[in-house]
Amino acid sequence: MNHIYGQGWVQDAFNYGFLVPNLFRRLFGEGALAAVFVPVFTDVLTTDGRTRAWLLLGRIAGLMVLVLSALLILVELGALAVYLVSDGGGAMRGLQIGLTAVMAPFMVGVCLVALFASILHCLQHFTVPALLPIVLNVMIILGAVVVGPLFGASIERQVYGVGLCVIAASAIQLSLILPVLRRQGVSFRLSMDRDDADLRRMGRMFLPVLLGQGVLLFNVFFDAQICTMLTQGPGDPAAFSILGHEIAYPLQRGALSAVTNAQRLYQFPLGVLAISLATAAFPTFSLYAAQADMPRLRSAISQSLRLAIFVGLPSGLILLILGRPIVALLFEHGRFGPAESLRAANVLRWYGLGMTAFFCQHIVLRGFYCLKDTLTPMWISCWLVVLNVVLNVTLIWHPAIREAAFGISTSITSFLHVGVSVWLLRRRLGGRMGARVIAASAIKTLVATVAAGFAAWGLHAWTTGLDLTRLGYTVVGAIQVFVPLAAAVGAFLLVAVALRMKEPGWLLTRRHPAAFS
Repeated sequence: MNHIYGQGWVQDAFNYGFLVPNLFRRLFGEGALAAVFVPVFTDVLTTDGRTRAWLLLGRIAGLMVLVLSALLILVELGALAVYLVSDGGGAMRGLQIGLTAVMAPFMVGVCLVALFASILHCLQHFTVPALLPIVLNVMIILGAVVVGPLFGASIERQVYGVGLCVIAASAIQLSLILPVLRRQGVSFRLSMDRDDADLRRMGRMFLPVLLGQGVLLFNVFFDAQICTMLTQGPGDPAAFSILGHEIAYPLQRGALSAVTNAQRLYQFPLGVLAISLATAAFPTFSLYAAQADMPRLRSAISQSLRLAIFVGLPSGLILLILGRPIVALLFEHGRFGPAESLRAANVLRWYGLGMTAFFCQHIVLRGFYCLKDTLTPMWISCWLVVLNVVLNVTLIWHPAIREAAFGISTSITSFLHVGVSVWLLRRRLGGRMGARVIAASAIKTLVATVAAGFAAWGLHAWTTGLDLTRLGYTVVGAIQVFVPLAAAVGAFLLVAVALRMKEPGWLLTRRHPAAFS
Protein backbone atom coordinates (compact mmCIF):
# COMPACT_ATOMS: atom_id res chain seq x y z
CA MET A 1 0.00 0.00 0.00
CA ASN A 2 2.80 2.43 0.80
CA HIS A 3 4.59 1.49 -2.42
CA ILE A 4 1.55 2.11 -4.64
CA TYR A 5 -0.32 4.89 -2.84
CA GLY A 6 2.48 6.58 -0.89
CA GLN A 7 2.08 8.30 2.44
CA GLY A 8 -0.44 10.79 1.08
CA TRP A 9 -4.10 11.72 1.21
CA VAL A 10 -5.33 8.58 -0.61
CA GLN A 11 -3.60 6.36 1.94
CA ASP A 12 -5.00 8.64 4.66
CA ALA A 13 -8.48 8.05 3.30
CA PHE A 14 -8.02 4.27 3.19
CA ASN A 15 -6.76 4.17 6.78
CA TYR A 16 -9.72 6.31 7.83
CA GLY A 17 -12.20 4.07 5.99
CA PHE A 18 -10.76 1.01 7.73
CA LEU A 19 -11.21 2.59 11.18
CA VAL A 20 -14.83 1.55 11.79
CA PRO A 21 -14.59 -2.15 10.81
CA ASN A 22 -11.24 -2.44 12.56
CA LEU A 23 -12.69 -0.88 15.72
CA PHE A 24 -15.54 -3.38 15.89
CA ARG A 25 -13.20 -6.27 15.03
CA ARG A 26 -11.04 -5.41 18.03
CA LEU A 27 -14.04 -4.70 20.27
CA PHE A 28 -16.29 -7.65 19.46
CA GLY A 29 -14.14 -10.13 17.62
CA GLU A 30 -10.86 -10.11 19.49
CA GLY A 31 -11.68 -8.11 22.60
CA ALA A 32 -14.63 -8.23 24.95
CA LEU A 33 -16.55 -11.04 23.25
CA ALA A 34 -13.61 -13.43 23.25
CA ALA A 35 -12.84 -12.54 26.88
CA VAL A 36 -16.34 -13.48 28.08
CA PHE A 37 -17.33 -16.12 25.53
CA VAL A 38 -14.39 -18.49 25.85
CA PRO A 39 -14.66 -19.18 29.63
CA VAL A 40 -18.47 -19.54 29.52
CA PHE A 41 -18.42 -21.72 26.41
CA THR A 42 -15.65 -23.90 27.85
CA ASP A 43 -17.63 -24.30 31.05
CA VAL A 44 -20.78 -25.31 29.14
CA LEU A 45 -18.84 -27.66 26.87
CA THR A 46 -17.21 -29.38 29.84
CA THR A 47 -20.24 -29.50 32.12
CA ASP A 48 -23.26 -29.88 29.81
CA GLY A 49 -21.75 -31.49 26.72
CA ARG A 50 -21.49 -30.62 23.05
CA THR A 51 -25.20 -30.45 22.22
CA ARG A 52 -25.79 -27.71 24.77
CA ALA A 53 -22.58 -25.93 23.70
CA TRP A 54 -23.61 -25.91 20.03
CA LEU A 55 -27.02 -24.51 21.00
CA LEU A 56 -25.31 -21.67 22.90
CA LEU A 57 -23.04 -21.03 19.92
CA GLY A 58 -26.02 -20.71 17.58
CA ARG A 59 -27.67 -18.18 19.88
CA ILE A 60 -24.48 -16.14 20.28
CA ALA A 61 -23.84 -16.15 16.53
CA GLY A 62 -27.46 -15.18 15.79
CA LEU A 63 -27.38 -12.33 18.29
CA MET A 64 -24.04 -11.14 16.91
CA VAL A 65 -25.35 -11.09 13.33
CA LEU A 66 -28.43 -9.15 14.45
CA VAL A 67 -26.49 -6.53 16.45
CA LEU A 68 -23.73 -6.07 13.89
CA SER A 69 -26.22 -5.81 11.03
CA ALA A 70 -28.07 -3.06 12.90
CA LEU A 71 -24.77 -1.27 13.56
CA LEU A 72 -23.82 -1.67 9.89
CA ILE A 73 -27.07 0.01 8.79
CA LEU A 74 -26.40 2.88 11.21
CA VAL A 75 -22.84 3.31 9.90
CA GLU A 76 -24.02 3.33 6.27
CA LEU A 77 -26.80 5.82 7.02
CA GLY A 78 -24.38 7.96 9.01
CA ALA A 79 -21.88 7.98 6.13
CA LEU A 80 -24.64 8.96 3.70
CA ALA A 81 -25.88 11.73 6.02
CA VAL A 82 -22.37 13.17 6.47
CA TYR A 83 -21.81 13.10 2.71
CA LEU A 84 -25.10 14.89 2.00
CA VAL A 85 -24.69 17.49 4.76
CA SER A 86 -21.10 18.29 3.79
CA ASP A 87 -21.92 18.17 0.04
CA GLY A 88 -19.03 15.77 -0.51
CA GLY A 89 -16.65 17.71 1.77
CA GLY A 90 -13.85 17.92 -0.78
CA ALA A 91 -11.84 15.17 -2.47
CA MET A 92 -10.22 13.70 0.67
CA ARG A 93 -13.36 13.84 2.85
CA GLY A 94 -15.46 12.36 0.06
CA LEU A 95 -13.00 9.48 -0.38
CA GLN A 96 -12.94 8.89 3.38
CA ILE A 97 -16.73 8.65 3.51
CA GLY A 98 -16.88 6.44 0.42
CA LEU A 99 -14.27 3.97 1.69
CA THR A 100 -15.95 3.86 5.11
CA ALA A 101 -19.23 2.89 3.42
CA VAL A 102 -17.51 0.28 1.21
CA MET A 103 -15.50 -1.43 3.98
CA ALA A 104 -18.03 -1.22 6.83
CA PRO A 105 -19.56 -4.68 6.03
CA PHE A 106 -16.17 -6.20 6.82
CA MET A 107 -16.96 -5.87 10.52
CA VAL A 108 -19.79 -8.44 10.31
CA GLY A 109 -17.72 -11.12 8.61
CA VAL A 110 -14.53 -10.59 10.60
CA CYS A 111 -16.36 -10.69 13.96
CA LEU A 112 -18.00 -14.00 13.00
CA VAL A 113 -14.60 -15.34 11.97
CA ALA A 114 -13.19 -14.31 15.36
CA LEU A 115 -16.10 -16.04 17.13
CA PHE A 116 -15.55 -19.28 15.20
CA ALA A 117 -11.79 -19.04 15.81
CA SER A 118 -12.54 -18.88 19.55
CA ILE A 119 -14.54 -22.12 19.21
CA LEU A 120 -11.59 -23.82 17.54
CA HIS A 121 -9.30 -22.57 20.32
CA CYS A 122 -11.63 -24.16 22.88
CA LEU A 123 -11.34 -27.40 20.90
CA GLN A 124 -7.51 -27.12 20.93
CA HIS A 125 -7.29 -26.38 17.20
CA PHE A 126 -5.05 -23.37 16.54
CA THR A 127 -3.56 -23.70 13.04
CA VAL A 128 -6.38 -22.43 10.81
CA PRO A 129 -7.29 -19.45 13.05
CA ALA A 130 -3.62 -18.44 13.09
CA LEU A 131 -3.41 -18.56 9.28
CA LEU A 132 -6.65 -16.71 8.48
CA PRO A 133 -5.17 -13.17 8.78
CA ILE A 134 -2.95 -14.06 5.83
CA VAL A 135 -6.11 -14.10 3.67
CA LEU A 136 -6.77 -10.44 4.46
CA ASN A 137 -3.15 -9.50 3.74
CA VAL A 138 -3.16 -11.34 0.41
CA MET A 139 -6.48 -9.78 -0.64
CA ILE A 140 -5.24 -6.26 0.20
CA ILE A 141 -2.14 -6.89 -1.94
CA LEU A 142 -4.29 -8.23 -4.80
CA GLY A 143 -6.57 -5.22 -4.46
CA ALA A 144 -3.66 -2.79 -4.70
CA VAL A 145 -1.77 -4.60 -7.47
CA VAL A 146 -4.45 -6.30 -9.60
CA VAL A 147 -8.01 -5.17 -8.86
CA GLY A 148 -7.35 -1.48 -8.19
CA PRO A 149 -5.92 -0.68 -11.65
CA LEU A 150 -9.15 -2.03 -13.20
CA PHE A 151 -10.98 0.96 -11.71
CA GLY A 152 -9.05 3.56 -13.74
CA ALA A 153 -5.78 5.42 -13.90
CA SER A 154 -6.21 7.65 -10.81
CA ILE A 155 -5.17 6.15 -7.50
CA GLU A 156 -8.18 7.72 -5.74
CA ARG A 157 -10.38 5.45 -7.87
CA GLN A 158 -8.06 2.45 -7.67
CA VAL A 159 -8.18 2.39 -3.86
CA TYR A 160 -11.86 1.39 -4.04
CA GLY A 161 -10.62 -1.90 -5.50
CA VAL A 162 -8.67 -2.50 -2.30
CA GLY A 163 -11.77 -1.74 -0.24
CA LEU A 164 -13.81 -4.31 -2.17
CA CYS A 165 -11.06 -6.90 -1.70
CA VAL A 166 -11.22 -6.29 2.04
CA ILE A 167 -14.91 -7.30 1.95
CA ALA A 168 -14.07 -10.35 -0.17
CA ALA A 169 -11.43 -11.36 2.38
CA SER A 170 -14.00 -11.81 5.17
CA ALA A 171 -16.17 -13.97 2.88
CA ILE A 172 -13.17 -16.15 2.00
CA GLN A 173 -12.19 -16.45 5.66
CA LEU A 174 -15.71 -17.65 6.54
CA SER A 175 -15.66 -20.17 3.68
CA LEU A 176 -12.37 -21.57 5.03
CA ILE A 177 -13.22 -21.77 8.72
CA LEU A 178 -16.75 -23.22 8.50
CA PRO A 179 -15.61 -26.57 6.98
CA VAL A 180 -12.96 -26.84 9.71
CA LEU A 181 -15.68 -26.36 12.34
CA ARG A 182 -17.74 -29.15 10.76
CA ARG A 183 -14.72 -31.48 10.71
CA GLN A 184 -14.28 -30.77 14.43
CA GLY A 185 -17.86 -31.92 15.03
CA VAL A 186 -19.33 -28.43 15.54
CA SER A 187 -22.96 -28.29 14.42
CA PHE A 188 -25.12 -25.20 15.00
CA ARG A 189 -27.88 -23.09 13.49
CA LEU A 190 -28.32 -19.35 13.89
CA SER A 191 -30.95 -18.63 16.52
CA MET A 192 -32.51 -15.43 17.85
CA ASP A 193 -33.68 -17.12 21.05
CA ARG A 194 -32.39 -15.08 23.99
CA ASP A 195 -34.01 -17.15 26.74
CA ASP A 196 -30.74 -18.69 27.90
CA ALA A 197 -29.16 -18.43 31.36
CA ASP A 198 -25.62 -18.76 29.95
CA LEU A 199 -26.37 -16.05 27.40
CA ARG A 200 -27.52 -13.72 30.17
CA ARG A 201 -24.42 -14.59 32.19
CA MET A 202 -22.27 -13.58 29.26
CA GLY A 203 -24.26 -10.37 28.89
CA ARG A 204 -23.55 -9.38 32.49
CA MET A 205 -19.83 -9.99 31.98
CA PHE A 206 -19.72 -8.42 28.54
CA LEU A 207 -20.60 -4.79 29.28
CA PRO A 208 -17.87 -4.01 31.86
CA VAL A 209 -15.17 -5.68 29.73
CA LEU A 210 -16.50 -3.89 26.62
CA LEU A 211 -16.35 -0.54 28.39
CA GLY A 212 -12.91 -1.20 29.83
CA GLN A 213 -11.35 -2.21 26.52
CA GLY A 214 -13.51 0.11 24.46
CA VAL A 215 -12.15 3.23 26.12
CA LEU A 216 -8.62 2.36 25.01
CA LEU A 217 -9.78 1.49 21.48
CA PHE A 218 -11.90 4.61 21.13
CA ASN A 219 -8.84 6.57 22.17
CA VAL A 220 -7.19 5.45 18.91
CA PHE A 221 -10.41 6.26 17.06
CA PHE A 222 -10.52 9.78 18.51
CA ASP A 223 -6.86 10.31 17.60
CA ALA A 224 -7.69 9.48 14.00
CA GLN A 225 -10.65 11.87 14.00
CA ILE A 226 -8.53 14.72 15.34
CA CYS A 227 -5.78 13.95 12.84
CA THR A 228 -8.25 13.90 9.95
CA MET A 229 -10.14 17.04 10.89
CA LEU A 230 -6.94 19.08 11.24
CA THR A 231 -5.31 17.85 8.01
CA GLN A 232 -5.43 20.02 4.90
CA GLY A 233 -6.88 17.98 2.05
CA PRO A 234 -6.24 18.40 -1.69
CA GLY A 235 -7.93 21.53 -2.97
CA ASP A 236 -8.69 22.76 0.55
CA PRO A 237 -7.76 26.32 1.56
CA ALA A 238 -4.75 26.72 3.82
CA ALA A 239 -6.99 27.69 6.75
CA PHE A 240 -10.38 26.90 8.21
CA SER A 241 -12.77 29.26 9.98
CA ILE A 242 -14.08 29.02 13.57
CA LEU A 243 -16.31 31.80 14.90
CA GLY A 244 -14.96 34.18 12.29
CA HIS A 245 -11.29 33.39 13.00
CA GLU A 246 -9.10 31.95 10.24
CA ILE A 247 -6.89 29.14 11.57
CA ALA A 248 -4.21 27.44 9.47
CA TYR A 249 -4.38 23.65 9.24
CA PRO A 250 -1.60 22.30 11.49
CA LEU A 251 -1.25 19.00 9.57
CA GLN A 252 -0.45 18.23 5.97
CA ARG A 253 -1.58 15.31 3.82
CA GLY A 254 -0.13 11.98 4.92
CA ALA A 255 -0.35 12.75 8.64
CA LEU A 256 -2.75 9.87 9.42
CA SER A 257 -0.68 7.50 7.27
CA ALA A 258 2.52 8.51 9.07
CA VAL A 259 0.86 7.81 12.42
CA THR A 260 -0.57 4.51 11.12
CA ASN A 261 2.81 3.36 9.79
CA ALA A 262 4.45 4.21 13.11
CA GLN A 263 1.74 2.33 14.99
CA ARG A 264 2.24 -0.76 12.82
CA LEU A 265 5.93 -0.81 13.72
CA TYR A 266 5.68 -0.23 17.46
CA GLN A 267 2.86 -2.77 17.67
CA PHE A 268 5.10 -5.46 16.20
CA PRO A 269 7.32 -5.96 19.29
CA LEU A 270 4.26 -5.23 21.41
CA GLY A 271 2.32 -8.07 19.80
CA VAL A 272 5.20 -10.55 19.68
CA LEU A 273 6.59 -9.91 23.17
CA ALA A 274 4.11 -8.03 25.39
CA ILE A 275 0.95 -9.89 24.40
CA SER A 276 2.75 -13.24 24.61
CA LEU A 277 4.08 -12.39 28.07
CA ALA A 278 0.68 -11.21 29.33
CA THR A 279 -1.08 -14.25 27.83
CA ALA A 280 1.38 -16.63 29.48
CA ALA A 281 1.10 -14.87 32.85
CA PHE A 282 -2.70 -14.55 33.00
CA PRO A 283 -3.48 -18.23 33.86
CA THR A 284 -1.02 -18.05 36.76
CA PHE A 285 -2.57 -14.82 37.99
CA SER A 286 -6.05 -16.35 37.76
CA LEU A 287 -4.99 -19.50 39.60
CA TYR A 288 -3.54 -17.61 42.58
CA ALA A 289 -6.53 -15.22 42.63
CA ALA A 290 -8.95 -18.17 42.68
CA GLN A 291 -6.99 -19.68 45.58
CA ALA A 292 -6.96 -16.28 47.36
CA ASP A 293 -3.18 -16.69 47.57
CA MET A 294 -2.32 -12.99 47.58
CA PRO A 295 1.41 -13.33 48.44
CA ARG A 296 2.04 -15.55 45.40
CA LEU A 297 -0.19 -13.36 43.21
CA ARG A 298 1.81 -10.29 44.22
CA SER A 299 5.01 -12.19 43.45
CA ALA A 300 3.71 -13.30 40.05
CA ILE A 301 2.67 -9.77 39.08
CA SER A 302 5.98 -8.36 40.33
CA GLN A 303 8.01 -10.84 38.30
CA SER A 304 5.86 -10.21 35.22
CA LEU A 305 6.46 -6.47 35.54
CA ARG A 306 10.19 -7.15 35.76
CA LEU A 307 9.98 -9.16 32.54
CA ALA A 308 7.89 -6.45 30.87
CA ILE A 309 10.52 -3.82 31.70
CA PHE A 310 13.30 -6.22 30.66
CA VAL A 311 11.94 -6.56 27.11
CA GLY A 312 10.14 -3.21 26.81
CA LEU A 313 13.04 -0.88 27.59
CA PRO A 314 15.45 -2.20 24.90
CA SER A 315 12.62 -2.52 22.38
CA GLY A 316 11.82 1.15 22.80
CA LEU A 317 15.46 2.22 22.52
CA ILE A 318 15.94 0.23 19.31
CA LEU A 319 12.92 2.00 17.76
CA LEU A 320 14.43 5.29 18.88
CA ILE A 321 17.86 4.62 17.32
CA LEU A 322 16.97 2.48 14.29
CA GLY A 323 13.50 3.85 13.56
CA ARG A 324 14.55 5.76 10.45
CA PRO A 325 16.43 2.86 8.74
CA ILE A 326 13.67 0.39 9.70
CA VAL A 327 11.00 2.59 8.07
CA ALA A 328 13.20 3.09 5.01
CA LEU A 329 13.87 -0.64 4.63
CA LEU A 330 10.22 -1.63 4.87
CA PHE A 331 8.42 1.24 3.16
CA GLU A 332 10.76 3.42 1.07
CA HIS A 333 9.74 2.21 -2.37
CA GLY A 334 7.59 3.53 -5.21
CA ARG A 335 5.62 6.60 -4.09
CA PHE A 336 7.07 6.37 -0.56
CA GLY A 337 10.25 8.46 -0.50
CA PRO A 338 12.86 9.68 2.03
CA ALA A 339 10.65 12.57 3.19
CA GLU A 340 7.85 10.12 4.02
CA SER A 341 10.30 7.87 5.89
CA LEU A 342 11.42 10.83 7.97
CA ARG A 343 7.81 11.72 8.92
CA ALA A 344 6.89 8.17 9.96
CA ALA A 345 10.18 7.68 11.86
CA ASN A 346 9.65 10.93 13.77
CA VAL A 347 6.30 9.64 15.07
CA LEU A 348 7.77 6.18 15.73
CA ARG A 349 10.48 7.58 18.01
CA TRP A 350 7.89 9.01 20.37
CA TYR A 351 5.99 5.73 20.48
CA GLY A 352 9.35 4.08 21.22
CA LEU A 353 9.74 6.21 24.35
CA GLY A 354 6.51 4.72 25.69
CA MET A 355 7.27 1.07 24.93
CA THR A 356 8.08 0.16 28.53
CA ALA A 357 4.73 1.54 29.65
CA PHE A 358 2.90 -0.26 26.81
CA PHE A 359 4.45 -3.56 27.94
CA CYS A 360 3.66 -3.03 31.62
CA GLN A 361 0.12 -1.90 30.84
CA HIS A 362 -0.85 -5.37 29.62
CA ILE A 363 0.43 -6.92 32.85
CA VAL A 364 -1.41 -4.59 35.24
CA LEU A 365 -4.64 -4.99 33.26
CA ARG A 366 -4.40 -8.78 33.71
CA GLY A 367 -3.78 -8.13 37.39
CA PHE A 368 -7.16 -6.42 37.69
CA TYR A 369 -8.94 -8.93 35.43
CA CYS A 370 -7.77 -11.93 37.48
CA LEU A 371 -9.48 -10.27 40.46
CA LYS A 372 -12.64 -9.93 38.31
CA ASP A 373 -12.27 -6.15 38.49
CA THR A 374 -13.02 -4.66 35.07
CA LEU A 375 -14.33 -1.32 36.31
CA THR A 376 -11.13 0.14 37.81
CA PRO A 377 -9.14 -0.04 34.53
CA MET A 378 -12.17 1.42 32.74
CA TRP A 379 -12.34 4.49 35.00
CA ILE A 380 -8.59 5.04 34.77
CA SER A 381 -8.82 4.89 30.99
CA CYS A 382 -11.80 7.27 30.89
CA TRP A 383 -9.90 10.00 32.71
CA LEU A 384 -6.79 9.47 30.60
CA VAL A 385 -8.75 9.68 27.34
CA VAL A 386 -9.60 13.27 28.27
CA LEU A 387 -5.93 14.02 28.99
CA ASN A 388 -4.91 12.33 25.73
CA VAL A 389 -7.27 14.52 23.69
CA VAL A 390 -6.09 17.68 25.49
CA LEU A 391 -2.43 16.81 24.81
CA ASN A 392 -3.14 16.08 21.14
CA VAL A 393 -5.05 19.28 20.40
CA THR A 394 -2.38 21.27 22.30
CA LEU A 395 0.84 19.75 20.94
CA ILE A 396 -0.31 19.34 17.35
CA TRP A 397 0.15 23.06 16.64
CA HIS A 398 3.86 23.11 17.47
CA PRO A 399 5.87 23.21 14.19
CA ALA A 400 8.47 20.73 15.49
CA ILE A 401 5.84 18.24 16.67
CA ARG A 402 2.78 18.14 14.38
CA GLU A 403 1.60 14.50 13.94
CA ALA A 404 4.22 13.31 16.45
CA ALA A 405 1.80 14.67 19.07
CA PHE A 406 -0.11 11.38 18.87
CA GLY A 407 2.98 9.39 19.84
CA ILE A 408 3.84 11.82 22.65
CA SER A 409 0.33 11.82 24.15
CA THR A 410 0.01 8.03 23.94
CA SER A 411 3.34 7.52 25.70
CA ILE A 412 2.58 10.04 28.46
CA THR A 413 -0.90 8.67 29.18
CA SER A 414 0.38 5.08 29.15
CA PHE A 415 3.01 5.85 31.80
CA LEU A 416 0.34 7.55 33.92
CA HIS A 417 -1.98 4.57 33.39
CA VAL A 418 0.68 2.14 34.64
CA GLY A 419 1.57 4.32 37.63
CA VAL A 420 -2.01 4.78 38.81
CA SER A 421 -2.87 1.13 38.09
CA VAL A 422 0.08 -0.25 40.08
CA TRP A 423 -0.78 2.03 43.02
CA LEU A 424 -4.43 0.90 43.05
CA LEU A 425 -3.55 -2.75 42.39
CA ARG A 426 -1.14 -2.73 45.33
CA ARG A 427 -4.02 -1.62 47.58
CA ARG A 428 -6.29 -4.34 46.18
CA LEU A 429 -3.67 -7.02 46.81
CA GLY A 430 -3.20 -5.90 50.41
CA GLY A 431 0.56 -5.72 50.50
CA ARG A 432 3.79 -4.67 48.85
CA MET A 433 4.53 -5.78 45.31
CA GLY A 434 8.30 -5.73 45.65
CA ALA A 435 8.93 -2.17 44.46
CA ARG A 436 12.60 -2.31 45.51
CA VAL A 437 13.18 -5.58 43.66
CA ILE A 438 11.44 -4.21 40.56
CA ALA A 439 13.52 -0.99 40.77
CA ALA A 440 16.78 -2.96 41.16
CA SER A 441 15.89 -5.09 38.13
CA ALA A 442 14.92 -1.98 36.15
CA ILE A 443 18.29 -0.34 36.90
CA LYS A 444 20.16 -3.44 35.68
CA THR A 445 17.94 -3.52 32.60
CA LEU A 446 18.73 0.15 31.97
CA VAL A 447 22.47 -0.59 32.14
CA ALA A 448 22.07 -3.44 29.65
CA THR A 449 19.88 -1.24 27.44
CA VAL A 450 22.51 1.53 27.39
CA ALA A 451 25.08 -1.04 26.25
CA ALA A 452 22.66 -2.19 23.55
CA GLY A 453 22.07 1.41 22.50
CA PHE A 454 25.79 2.12 22.09
CA ALA A 455 26.18 -1.08 20.06
CA ALA A 456 23.24 -0.22 17.79
CA TRP A 457 24.32 3.41 17.37
CA GLY A 458 27.96 2.52 16.69
CA LEU A 459 27.22 -0.25 14.19
CA HIS A 460 24.61 1.88 12.44
CA ALA A 461 27.09 4.75 12.05
CA TRP A 462 29.72 2.29 10.76
CA THR A 463 27.45 0.58 8.22
CA THR A 464 26.12 3.95 7.05
CA GLY A 465 29.68 5.09 6.33
CA LEU A 466 30.52 2.03 4.18
CA ASP A 467 30.31 2.18 0.38
CA LEU A 468 27.81 -0.62 -0.23
CA THR A 469 25.95 0.83 -3.22
CA ARG A 470 27.02 -2.06 -5.45
CA LEU A 471 24.98 -4.45 -3.30
CA GLY A 472 21.66 -2.83 -4.12
CA TYR A 473 19.32 -0.58 -2.15
CA THR A 474 17.39 -3.32 -0.31
CA VAL A 475 20.51 -5.27 0.71
CA VAL A 476 22.15 -2.10 1.99
CA GLY A 477 19.03 -1.24 3.98
CA ALA A 478 18.93 -4.74 5.48
CA ILE A 479 22.59 -4.50 6.51
CA GLN A 480 22.03 -1.10 8.12
CA VAL A 481 19.13 -2.51 10.15
CA PHE A 482 20.01 -6.09 11.03
CA VAL A 483 23.73 -5.71 11.78
CA PRO A 484 23.16 -3.00 14.44
CA LEU A 485 20.10 -4.89 15.69
CA ALA A 486 22.03 -8.15 16.13
CA ALA A 487 24.84 -6.29 17.90
CA ALA A 488 22.36 -4.60 20.21
CA VAL A 489 20.67 -7.89 21.16
CA GLY A 490 24.04 -9.53 21.80
CA ALA A 491 25.30 -6.65 23.94
CA PHE A 492 22.05 -6.51 25.90
CA LEU A 493 22.01 -10.21 26.76
CA LEU A 494 25.75 -10.26 27.50
CA VAL A 495 25.46 -7.43 30.04
CA ALA A 496 22.27 -8.93 31.50
CA VAL A 497 24.04 -12.25 32.10
CA ALA A 498 27.11 -10.46 33.50
CA LEU A 499 24.83 -8.65 35.96
CA ARG A 500 23.38 -12.05 36.96
CA MET A 501 19.85 -11.09 36.04
CA LYS A 502 17.24 -13.85 36.29
CA GLU A 503 15.04 -12.45 33.53
CA PRO A 504 16.89 -14.04 30.55
CA GLY A 505 16.34 -17.47 32.09
CA TRP A 506 12.69 -16.73 32.81
CA LEU A 507 12.04 -15.92 29.16
CA LEU A 508 13.19 -19.41 28.19
CA THR A 509 10.99 -21.30 30.66
CA ARG A 510 7.81 -23.12 29.68
CA ARG A 511 6.00 -21.99 32.82
CA HIS A 512 5.52 -18.65 34.51
CA PRO A 513 8.54 -18.17 36.84
CA ALA A 514 6.29 -17.52 39.84
CA ALA A 515 5.00 -21.07 39.52
CA PHE A 516 8.25 -22.48 40.86
CA SER A 517 10.12 -19.57 42.44
